[in-house]
Amino acid sequence: MAVRPDGAADVRAARMLASVPWVVVLLGVCVLVVLLVVALLSFRTRERDGGPRAAPPVFLPTVPAAVSPTGGPTPAGVERRTASPGPSRSSRSPSPRVTTASPSPGRSSAPAVAPSSAEAVTARYQVGTDGWDGTAAVLSITNETSQSVDWRVELAYDDDMWAVRASDDSGVSVWGRGDGEFVVRGTRSLSPGDTRTVRLRLGWGESGATPLRCTVNGVDCRLG
Repeated sequence: MAVRPDGAADVRAARMLASVPWVVVLLGVCVLVVLLVVALLSFRTRERDGGPRAAPPVFLPTVPAAVSPTGGPTPAGVERRTASPGPSRSSRSPSPRVTTASPSPGRSSAPAVAPSSAEAVTARYQVGTDGWDGTAAVLSITNETSQSVDWRVELAYDDDMWAVRASDDSGVSVWGRGDGEFVVRGTRSLSPGDTRTVRLRLGWGESGATPLRCTVNGVDCRLG
């Protein structure tokens, strides 16, 4: 039987003792790794559990309702909204409207009424006597209004009447239109209530001729 020398046993023992610290170090490293893994897992678990919590509700102070001018309460908080632009006037279809014509207050719808004979300028034509020495025709114009007015008498005779003369031409003008028509006009206004008398000679003494038409300012004369 072979016997190992004592020196060989000592060498083996020394090798074993020299490898022991490395085993201890390796075990320590493994323990540290395990602890590190456990610590990371626990930290992540706490991080998930510690998520953001809902903030407690905040209560704002309320303002008492204000009284509107119409007497009813007006809410304190009114939501403001921006008015959206509505359709333009040109895009809206005009709705039919029924309009009733009403007379304006400053205008009268009644037709104008001509003034009566009592409120106008009147004229009277009196036929004279025939013949050169006879009485001339008398034309009387009376202003029956309340203000001074101008007067104009239009006379129409037969076509053979070619001349009319005023015996007193002061303030009176006479001219012919032809075809027996003549105009006698006053050159001065006639005062209210006054009467103007004009004596007329027709042709060469035909004062007895009655006119076919006699008007003063558009109003018919009285013949007599």
